[in-house]
Amino acid sequence: MIIQCSNCHTRYHYEDARFQGAAVKKIRCTKCATIFEIRNPAVAVIPQGFQADETGPLNSPLLSSDDFALDSTMMGMGRPKKLNPMPPPLPNSPIGRALASSLTAIPPPIVPTGMPPAPLPPVAKPLSREPSTDEFPIASKSGGALDPGKLKLPLGYRLSLACLAGPDSGKIFEIEKPRVTLGRANADITLNDAQCSRQHAAIEVMEDEVQLVDLGSTNGSFYGEKRVTRLDLENRTEFDIGATTLMFIKTRRD
Repeated sequence: MIIQCSNCHTRYHYEDARFQGAAVKKIRCTKCATIFEIRNPAVAVIPQGFQADETGPLNSPLLSSDDFALDSTMMGMGRPKKLNPMPPPLPNSPIGRALASSLTAIPPPIVPTGMPPAPLPPVAKPLSREPSTDEFPIASKSGGALDPGKLKLPLGYRLSLACLAGPDSGKIFEIEKPRVTLGRANADITLNDAQCSRQHAAIEVMEDEVQLVDLGSTNGSFYGEKRVTRLDLENRTEFDIGATTLMFIKTRRD
């Protein structure tokens, strides 16, 4: 069976025979040292000496790392845990000033007085937080990848990435050429994120069209809960690479 650490979500192989008839076992994760419990799927009735609540067994033996093996086939397939989420930026902070000067969103239409408001759309069911190994390519305006020969920065605008969460939280990275790479090393924008690949993703700009492109990274690039290979970026679009959350910002140079 496959078991998973409740803290860092590292997965291991665990032989069912090691339960030795016990309903619950305690395990220490070899990666983060968190102690978590696993339950024997073959035991439906809790035997004497175990509690029937969430606290688990009484005097349950703690297993060593020799009792299970790291499931290397599952590494890198789940969404990494976010680190150092940043609180809402202050108005006088670099990110706050960048957001204040960014292009404003189109206001909602004004409903004339006396007319009933339009019905609200049905509330969508929240997406599951369970990590997914599927990729969800997002179609671009141009119907696919941008033409490398036509990449060009837009005139009169400044493009940047604001780091909202992760080891570089609070930093702003300028996009100074039509194609910039993001990653842990040998990249145009270097992130101090151990969960990022060396060259994790790229930002490609063709004047008014901007795309995030995943470069075959181990931990993937995410838009919300969806893993993406290519994503159109609008002003203030947020996306995740590794354990870092970035926001794309577009501002007028004047």
